[in-house]
Amino acid sequence: MKIGINALKLYTSHDYRNAGISNYIRQLTTNLLEQDRDNHYTLFTNHLMPAWEEPTPNNPTIVTSRLPTAHPVPRIFWEQTALAWHTARGKLDVLHCPLNVIPLAAACPTVLTIHDLTFLHYPRLFPRLKQRYLRFFTRLSARNADVVVTDSASTRADVVSMLGVAEDRVHVVYPAADADFHPRTDEEASAFRAAKRLPSRYVLYVGTLEPRKNVDVLIRAFGDVVRKEKVPHSLVLVGGHGWMTQAIDEAMKDSEIHERIIMPGYVPRAELPLWYSSADLLVYPSSYEGFGYPVLEAMASGTPVIASNSSSLPEIVSDAGLLVPPRAEQHLASAMANVLTDNALADELRERGLKQAARFSWSDSVRVCLGLYQSCGSQAPSKMNP
Repeated sequence: MKIGINALKLYTSHDYRNAGISNYIRQLTTNLLEQDRDNHYTLFTNHLMPAWEEPTPNNPTIVTSRLPTAHPVPRIFWEQTALAWHTARGKLDVLHCPLNVIPLAAACPTVLTIHDLTFLHYPRLFPRLKQRYLRFFTRLSARNADVVVTDSASTRADVVSMLGVAEDRVHVVYPAADADFHPRTDEEASAFRAAKRLPSRYVLYVGTLEPRKNVDVLIRAFGDVVRKEKVPHSLVLVGGHGWMTQAIDEAMKDSEIHERIIMPGYVPRAELPLWYSSADLLVYPSSYEGFGYPVLEAMASGTPVIASNSSSLPEIVSDAGLLVPPRAEQHLASAMANVLTDNALADELRERGLKQAARFSWSDSVRVCLGLYQSCGSQAPSKMNP
């Protein structure tokens, strides 16, 4: 088959662009090219990425946009016009679009990945134009795609109920943690903390600083643990500032231990495994996640995890971590205190986390994706009327 992948959101820069969806596209594409020797791939990339730099045995064709598609408006225009034209020109058998939207005039069957429906659950957290665009095009794309892929059963249920897509057209394909997320030696962790001037003991959060992540709750709960349990830890909040951070700013201002809260901002992807493996605990109190990479990456790194008991997080963590209601400050403080003061519990969570993380495999993801591509290429399922 001739398989196309919309890689307009793939970046190689060492900044915030090369995270999230970019990392998903890179890992999915790399594993497809490593494991699939039978089919040919065409990657449609933005103007900042004119070549495929990963060493893979199956070299793809690269089609680079001539418009500045790193910016939203040119990207949307190019997706709906040039990309649709390329599906016909390249005689593609299937096109995989890994972020919410397909070219509606595509000349081949399409596979659409929807990672989450945050813009429907929390519309007020998005700029108005962006929310309207996502709401309209995601709904239309989901109903017109031949196959819809989600990262979790939780998101699959959302797509069925909120977008009106038939259940038999929505398939769960779990992502996995990258291979460099694994436990490190005490010497490696100590050297990393020394290089970054980090304290010897710290609790970690990884993610954008935005309202649904409940970082303000984490800050207050951490202060409560320090005050009551006298733990020596600091709190490290890794991630760039998103939007509507007033609650976080106020929690920082009101905290009696703000000097023990470290905010390094965005960190390079290559460093991220060591931030996890050097921490005593990852806390991820998000209200809504389509998958929740930080909890999986932390478990794969041998770091105990506390997460919210909402959306996809219980599905990913299972019994390998402690789960608490998203904004239940006292529940969160109690769970943190238990892990930070009970070495046996922390060790048990590390062991469970490693086993749980091992259940997620890119090999399995590729196998499922190839089956979906094959079903699309041979006989596209009937589409639901919008």
